Amino acid sequence: MRYLAAFLLAIVLLTAVNTASAQRDLAIVGSSTSACYGATVTDSCYVGRLRSFYNQQAPSDTTIDNGFAVGSYNCYRGMPTGYVPPYAAANFQPDPGHNITAAIASNPNVILVNYPTNDYDVLPLDSILFCLRTIRQTANQAGIPCYVTTTQPRTTGAFGTSPIKAKLAELKDSILFEFGYYAIDFYTKLINPADSSIRYDAGDGTHMNNTGHDSLFVRVLAKNVFLSALPVTFLQFNTIYKNNSGIISWLVTRESEVSNYEIQRSGDGVNFLTIASVNAINGPGNTQYQYTDDQPLKGSDYYRIIVIDRDGKKHASPVMKINTGNGKLSVVKAYAPSATQLIVSLQNNESQNAQLQIYNNAGMLISSIYRKLEAGNTTLYLGTPVLSTGVYHIKITAGTASAVYSFMKN
Repeated sequence: MRYLAAFLLAIVLLTAVNTASAQRDLAIVGSSTSACYGATVTDSCYVGRLRSFYNQQAPSDTTIDNGFAVGSYNCYRGMPTGYVPPYAAANFQPDPGHNITAAIASNPNVILVNYPTNDYDVLPLDSILFCLRTIRQTANQAGIPCYVTTTQPRTTGAFGTSPIKAKLAELKDSILFEFGYYAIDFYTKLINPADSSIRYDAGDGTHMNNTGHDSLFVRVLAKNVFLSALPVTFLQFNTIYKNNSGIISWLVTRESEVSNYEIQRSGDGVNFLTIASVNAINGPGNTQYQYTDDQPLKGSDYYRIIVIDRDGKKHASPVMKINTGNGKLSVVKAYAPSATQLIVSLQNNESQNAQLQIYNNAGMLISSIYRKLEAGNTTLYLGTPVLSTGVYHIKITAGTASAVYSFMKN
């Protein structure tokens, strides 16, 4: 019933926009799942199902290009051309023919990134998130919306051990937390809770069979990734609870004849009321907007943006959710003003003890610090070992919540 509901929701969303406008193009960057491994025939793969579904809609000219997905590739193979990874092995170098740069060059409307497991048994968690974050930011900088899938269940080799199974689950949570609406869950309920194996195993302990691919198809479809009929393209839509306020921010591009944005709030995700309006800039390139809700509801708040064009037509954005009392935490900002000091600003909903771990870009743990976090916004001034120039990653764990953040030491 859950998948059926998601499918029906997607149908409603697709009907609500003008699907008969321009040709739609989706480029998929990734590894074997997106190269259709596990499915008996291409049409049974989630990519083939998407292709078939969208081309049943007028004008039947949607392109789903999974030629950027290659079996056995890890996320570093998808990094932008010119990026120099911290690993020398050939299988960690960007592939200019199948990476995010190549996908952008194909001029798609949307990009989907799917690197679910390869080499995640040896790559540090923070390096994986940095990799996925960089790929998505590269797409956004080119003005292209980008969705990132989570990890998937796997049981071959080291992936059959408890630590790596737990790592895949933690990565799933981290991806969902960091990318929000632009994350697609390829893990939940596709895993057997008894032994963490693949619920719809194609027989190799790595890939999903036709039924599993059908579930992936439904999840991608429910995201309604083609929102190009809007008079603006949403690149990011983020919500955060900070200092007893809800902060809503959205990054857009290709604004054309937009009058204003209405911010709407709901307590149940169904019944929305307008709480504010922000005038559109309609400038060239990407534009960032932000609104602070000083009187959020208690429990769960749902927000959406209504785009109003100059003809008075209205278009709804995706819906985002804020939990105002679940103890979640996030890093707002981190930077190193000197080689031996790190300043970290945190958002935290309750008083609790936390562990802060600092990793270099090779995944080496260089510092581990314990601190008591107070509810609300907290700024920590931390002494560190000498930090040389480069990229570093912070992982913060407090209770059952965790957050990851990357920063550059100049």
